[in-house]
Amino acid sequence: MHEMGIADSILSAVKTEAERHPGARVRTVGLRIGEYAGVDSESLRFCFDVLKKDAGFEGAALEIETRPEAVDLDLCYLELEDGER
Repeated sequence: MHEMGIADSILSAVKTEAERHPGARVRTVGLRIGEYAGVDSESLRFCFDVLKKDAGFEGAALEIETRPEAVDLDLCYLELEDGER
């Protein structure tokens, strides 16, 4: 299941970006997945949910947008929340 490796790579990129914002919590990770990218969205979501706990992003939600007739997978946005609330 290559979705596990993809989820791990996504969380690695999220961690790198989150470190640039000390104290902030990751709320949402947004992805665009091309229809022909060869990625099963539900498997990716499952893998993300399993791995996010160990990565320290337990409360993070994954939003996936499917792009018709595209072959790419892009990390589109990261929504952060101030950690002092």
